Amino acid sequence: MNVIQATILGIVQGLTEFLPISSSGHLLLFPFYMGWKINTVQNISFYVVVHLGTLMAVLTFFNKDIKQLVIAFFKSIGERKIGGDPYRRVAWFLIIGTIPAGVVFILINKLLKDTLESPTLVSIFLLATGILLISSELMGKRKATAKDMRLSDVLFIGFTQGLSILPGISRSGSTIAAGLFRGLTREEAARFSFLLSIPAIIAGALEDFKGLMQGAAHLNSAVILAAGFIAAAVTGYFAIKYFIDYLKKHSLYVFAFYCFAIGATTLVLISLKVLS
Repeated sequence: MNVIQATILGIVQGLTEFLPISSSGHLLLFPFYMGWKINTVQNISFYVVVHLGTLMAVLTFFNKDIKQLVIAFFKSIGERKIGGDPYRRVAWFLIIGTIPAGVVFILINKLLKDTLESPTLVSIFLLATGILLISSELMGKRKATAKDMRLSDVLFIGFTQGLSILPGISRSGSTIAAGLFRGLTREEAARFSFLLSIPAIIAGALEDFKGLMQGAAHLNSAVILAAGFIAAAVTGYFAIKYFIDYLKKHSLYVFAFYCFAIGATTLVLISLKVLS
């Protein structure tokens, strides 16, 4: 991997982590389309770093909310009550929502780890993401806010986040869709989805820490890691900003159609052996 490839993949990660079109799927398909021979195992350190770049993006964008959530969380522990404080409720919901996500992630990873990097499967899962987005638009009531969420809502959203281990199943797409299914507005569903990504990204980085140390030896320079990190962080920040603004007035249909287009095109090209 060279610096140009690292920068491009960082941009891809920054955009697709928060847009509902699957970052894991695009990080696999983009090099596939470009004909880049990038060994995922040898470059695992790079993939960890670009995910940390998107973590930096969400921490920066929601820094005021995160401070309020942390303060509210510790106050709830000190006072042993949540009360009517919406920040306390959301803080605990983020913790609770991470639990089912972690369980599903571990189960799927254990069963399917060796088969998850197939472009064919990625394409199929992208089609599934498209169906999920359209279904949520058709069925969601889009009236509630995060303060109206119940425990069952949080567990459901957390469960769908766990499914995003399947490359092509968008983490943001699945959790936003789950929020819409549970009655949240698009904007509120997106905000909760992005905040819920924080513990997920941290957990993923910790899981791959050993690989991060081993994989670093296969990279030519720290410049490659820095390029990917910066590209992902900057792109991710603006992706969050403009996507939330977009959702205030627009639906998810365009992203569903995009998933259909990429998924179907890839399947056709693979079947015709144009891509291999």
